[in-house]
Amino acid sequence: MGAGSKSMRFLRAALTLGLLGAVLLFAAPAASAGSSDGEGVHIYFSSGCVDCWPYVQEVLLPALQAGGVQAEAEIHDYTVPAERASLMERADEIDLPRSIADSLYAFVPYRGGTVVVLGHVPADLLAQVFASDDLPARLVVWQPEMHGEPTEYRLWAWAGDVTSFPIDTPLADALPQALTAGGPLPVGLANLGQLLPAVVVTGLLDSVNPCAFAVILLLLAFLFTIRQSRARVLQLGLVYIGMIFLVYFAIGLGILRAVRLSDDPHFVARLGSWVLIGLGIINLIEYFYPRFPIKLHMPTAAGVKTNELLKRATMPATVGVGLLVGLCTFPCSGGVYVSIITLLNASTTLAWGVGYLALYNVLFVLPLLLILLLVGNRLAAKRWARWEREHARSIRLWYGLVMVALGAVMLQWVIR
Repeated sequence: MGAGSKSMRFLRAALTLGLLGAVLLFAAPAASAGSSDGEGVHIYFSSGCVDCWPYVQEVLLPALQAGGVQAEAEIHDYTVPAERASLMERADEIDLPRSIADSLYAFVPYRGGTVVVLGHVPADLLAQVFASDDLPARLVVWQPEMHGEPTEYRLWAWAGDVTSFPIDTPLADALPQALTAGGPLPVGLANLGQLLPAVVVTGLLDSVNPCAFAVILLLLAFLFTIRQSRARVLQLGLVYIGMIFLVYFAIGLGILRAVRLSDDPHFVARLGSWVLIGLGIINLIEYFYPRFPIKLHMPTAAGVKTNELLKRATMPATVGVGLLVGLCTFPCSGGVYVSIITLLNASTTLAWGVGYLALYNVLFVLPLLLILLLVGNRLAAKRWARWEREHARSIRLWYGLVMVALGAVMLQWVIR
């Protein structure tokens, strides 16, 4: 009873520490990025934009002052990583989709709401905005042309699609249409139908992972061999799977935070798709040419350490196995993971991205949970382990084919 109690306490402590680490990994950058008060006017543009600074000084700031905006303006260069993170955080706070973007952003608190100015909006249009008594709580005013005389402007009030108007259209005529706009919401708020199937399919695909399968089957067979009780097998198996989930989720959060700093999320997504195709090709080459020097396997040193920990069959050792396998699984199938993360970055807000990422990782460990629950006797465990050894090469073949196909689909269809 005393040993079991200690094991349970250790399990709770390990899982708590792992979850805390994942939270800190995700939250720490956000804390530094969001240090500004958020109540003032925040203007973001690239230091390389030669027209942005004159526009801010000669048009935007005078228009804000004339419109009665009393808040002090802070200027940010979003080519600086910390400022880019601040921009993304500020956009996510108001659910501004990534597809609504330009070279200049101004977040203006106004009458208890927020006006987002994108691009170089003419002074007379800004004057109409801040003179209007009918502004919604959130409004995007967008003029995408940087050079020459603008021909149109766009409005979006978090309803329907972005609406375009000829540049000489009075705001009083355009605003009612924007408030009742039809059509699909911009990508990021109404992309459930597109992203959910992609997350589910790739999560299940990534779960068919020879690295993780092999180690859990080895763990089960070994525990039965040394006559551990079924309850103990389930306990250690759950610890192992929980650690893989935490490690993989933490890796995903770190990658998601990193790629959101990119100025071109669609380029990052395309790059992730090509990485997926490349890793799939390596799997195929390894199937046809087993002696090919590049292998997407667990490193030999990690394999030796894993076997050493497995033989102990203790709670701390199982935590160590889960940590090692979670880290070493990433090179085996990380292409799928990176590609879906870059897709989430390009197509949705940070909050939605984290939710999709959590779902992905639940699906990633789901087959491991099923194996753990279904393999209830020693004979079945040994048969599973033998089947995995016999079919490892064919699994790699199909895995490589699906990775290449998925990468091609993402390039041609999802990331247009």
